[in-house]
Amino acid sequence: MTTLSMPQSKASNKPRLSLGNVSKRFLVYLFLGILTLFFVFPFYAMLVASFMERNALNSVTPHLWPDPFITGNYVSLFTGIVGDDIQIKTPFIRALFNSMALAVGQTIPALFFTSLVGFVFAKRRFPGRNALFVGVLVTMMLPYQSTIVPFFLLMSRLGWINTFWPLWIPWWAPAFGVFLMRQIIVATVPDELMDAAAIDGASLFGTYWRIVLPLITPALAVFGILNFMNAWNDYIYSNIIFNSADMYTVPLVLSLFKGATLSVPQYGVMAAGSVIATIPLVIIFFIFQRWLVSGIMSGALKA
Repeated sequence: MTTLSMPQSKASNKPRLSLGNVSKRFLVYLFLGILTLFFVFPFYAMLVASFMERNALNSVTPHLWPDPFITGNYVSLFTGIVGDDIQIKTPFIRALFNSMALAVGQTIPALFFTSLVGFVFAKRRFPGRNALFVGVLVTMMLPYQSTIVPFFLLMSRLGWINTFWPLWIPWWAPAFGVFLMRQIIVATVPDELMDAAAIDGASLFGTYWRIVLPLITPALAVFGILNFMNAWNDYIYSNIIFNSADMYTVPLVLSLFKGATLSVPQYGVMAAGSVIATIPLVIIFFIFQRWLVSGIMSGALKA
């Protein structure tokens, strides 16, 4: 005689949530929510300030919503007109173009050169390799304040003042990028894969281009975003190199509204410019979000 066994319910296989697990999950979500508000609130305050008038910004009473709601800060930002006089000579659209040219022209070549140099340090054997790599690491320990004067004198003798070259070429192979790419390639590219490529007749550059680059794409995304943000927000070196209004970048233009050239600081206009300047960085983040998260998680798993 055969017996029929009743199939187990799918719900019985699910783990039951006890009161302790529910409370722990609630506390975790509560902590994450508070942490999110902590990081988002400065951006919200910047957005609110961009629609507030100067008297409300200088008020002791905090405002969580613009009262009154105005758009004059954005008008002043793009027209350069503050009050009744034209105070700003550099159009903000021009400053956005200059910052984009600076960031893109610095980041894209940096991705190529840092990954190529990191590949050579990671997979090639040659005399003095370790000493050269130590020299690269030493340059990371030098404070940038000690190099500002020699940097300006060198760029001045080359005739590169008021051009993008001083902020492009020296940053095409930064020490941090070389170090990061070298460590990633050592961890993710096995020597057996390199030997197989050599047996198949691949050249050194062909191995780098066809095998190494696809494997380190997440790391390139991480470094690319960090480098782009650093170039986009650069103020010190841009202030040294650019003394013509036509070459001003976004940070330099925004600094003009803080009172250096105006009788009264225009913090509302600065907040409006900061909101506009943040948009390209947010777009870049969302475009490369998948590779960014993948790169961070791969590094965490390998650690």
